[in-house]
Amino acid sequence: METRHSLYSLIKHISLIAITAMMWACAADTDKEGNAESTQLIPLSEEYDESENIWGFIDKTGAIVIEGDYDEVNNFADGRAAFRSKAKWGYINNSGEKVIPAAYYNAFNFEDGMAKVSNFERNYGVIDKKGNTVIPFLYKDMRTFSEGLCAVRLAEKWAYIDQQNKEIISAQFDAATDFKNGVAIVKKEDNYFLISKMGKKISKYYDRISALQNGNYKFKKEGKFGIINAKDQTIISPNYQSISQSNGEIVAVKIDDKYQLLNQDRTELRSPDNEGIKFLGEERWSFVKNGKYGLLDNGGNVVLTPKYNMITNFKNGFASYQSDELWGYIDLNGDVLTPPIFGLTWEFREGLARVIAREGICFIDRRGKLAFVADNFDVRDFHEGLARMPIN
Repeated sequence: METRHSLYSLIKHISLIAITAMMWACAADTDKEGNAESTQLIPLSEEYDESENIWGFIDKTGAIVIEGDYDEVNNFADGRAAFRSKAKWGYINNSGEKVIPAAYYNAFNFEDGMAKVSNFERNYGVIDKKGNTVIPFLYKDMRTFSEGLCAVRLAEKWAYIDQQNKEIISAQFDAATDFKNGVAIVKKEDNYFLISKMGKKISKYYDRISALQNGNYKFKKEGKFGIINAKDQTIISPNYQSISQSNGEIVAVKIDDKYQLLNQDRTELRSPDNEGIKFLGEERWSFVKNGKYGLLDNGGNVVLTPKYNMITNFKNGFASYQSDELWGYIDLNGDVLTPPIFGLTWEFREGLARVIAREGICFIDRRGKLAFVADNFDVRDFHEGLARMPIN
């Protein structure tokens, strides 16, 4: 009991240190697609001082492989990582060479050879991997290119341009998302609707619309939720208090404060008595009974009886679970990969998962075995074989 109590105390201490150190930078690890209406701005240049930490990158053995004079770095994407030197951002390649000088107010990940950046007038444009300007710095905000078009904000309204900076859909929207399968979600005043790549309105107005992973759309109308397809045909009528996103033909619906799995042909699947159902990815759902979490498959069959305090989303075949105050990992069958011995856990990325353990911040492999102990609490997850970390 003394050993377990000591582990709790150590992990709580480590967790507080790690969480405090990570809070200021966690936005860089957040999915930027989560905010369709604006891009968060960083402070003005005069508010920047040299960082107390010098950042670099480690490989999957924990060895430092990129060491430089960077005050901050972002994750690698498309062979480039943004770095900050005082108030200016540039890019390095995966050998640590500064391939684009630090000259930007803000810099985002490369994707398909292009990256969104902003100048010190807070206008946005796009550069290529050599630093050439592809889209001039004309826009107050912009998203990323998708299917050949990019949403851009001129003054207070959003438009769509092509890769030659030609305006394809005029500035008229209060919010605009990326195109997916030829369809985008836009907003005018309080109304959301779907448009085609020619700017044609192809759906009715709704109180809210969000894309599902299977090409359909969840909508909200008069406080209730339903599902339409890209042609605005109703798949599920708006009769439900909530609908949980799915990657297939199954959704979880809430009606009369009860939760049920439903085929999108409106056939109810057998689901156990529960207090809540949530999609976890990779054809798994959590369900709650008496305050404990278990797992269901896409057919509503029980994969794991409720026994844990919490289960996170699945990523690359594994999810974290919490038992008492500690965390471990389970696989898609609910089998335990590791016992609950960690203070905090993160998802598996590129074969490794970051955890807070007795030794400090560590990485474990897909067998649940210790890969290495990191030299700094502020190490991040691996992207393209490298993980960023303060190295001084």
